[in-house]
Amino acid sequence: MVKTVNEKWVRRWMHHAALHATFSSCPRGKVGAWIVDTETNSPVSAGYNGPARGMSGELCGGSVCVRDSCNIKSGTQTEQGCHHAESNALMNALQTGGKVRGAHLIVSTPPCLSCAKLIHHSGIVTVHTVRTGQYPEGCEYLLKRGVGVKRYDFSS
Repeated sequence: MVKTVNEKWVRRWMHHAALHATFSSCPRGKVGAWIVDTETNSPVSAGYNGPARGMSGELCGGSVCVRDSCNIKSGTQTEQGCHHAESNALMNALQTGGKVRGAHLIVSTPPCLSCAKLIHHSGIVTVHTVRTGQYPEGCEYLLKRGVGVKRYDFSS
């Protein structure tokens, strides 16, 4: 049986995701994500979009977004540019041995298709995100594969 996270806690975790997004140096957009254990309602891992660990922005271009300068549509050609918040949260969990199977992901924007594929394979059971935003294909991908997607109208 999949446990759920009530909306009060989703709102709080979404606030943490928005706050975590402020760590991003991306000039294009800032995204934050938290992976939450639903048994204990405690954090497993977090991530924000940005350069690879310990790097200053070789893929990102630093203060200029490489994706913008190459006119790359958001959510496409994800091999270019920074690591996304969702993939960073997953990799941070992997690095520390955090359990993500059965967990929920709270992310400040809907996931792109590349991140949706990682989310599905990781065993996360539900993604909580905002209703507005791009990347409908990421949410569609998750739903078709049995991963719950809940979208909210939170202002922050």
